[in-house]
Amino acid sequence: MTTRTDTEFAKATCVDLSKQDHDYYYGSYSSYYIHEEMLKDAVRTRAYQRAIEENPEVFKDKIVMDIGCGTGILSIFAARAGAKHVYAIDNAEIALYAREIIKRNGLESKITVLKGKVEEVELPVK
Repeated sequence: MTTRTDTEFAKATCVDLSKQDHDYYYGSYSSYYIHEEMLKDAVRTRAYQRAIEENPEVFKDKIVMDIGCGTGILSIFAARAGAKHVYAIDNAEIALYAREIIKRNGLESKITVLKGKVEEVELPVK
């Protein structure tokens, strides 16, 4: 396993918002700063966590799709609640961070991150 420093990882995954051809909406969600603000809202994050993890009967052995997954935090909660598998989808570059976060939490076998628009991605299932 190759380990990168945080700076190397950021250089490899951060979107260049100065480009003329980027989509402003998805580009705005590509920066981890907006996600940091949402995660720092402890009341919001804990409310989601409680709603998911304290209702495992809703998630147990289910296939879950997390659309607009951002950092993948809700996907992680769903996996911990017993989801059979979670498909985390985001078109923003933050999906690259989500992959690393999920990997570092040892959940890459339960959560698949797909970068793309939900209307266009192909789920790796038959």
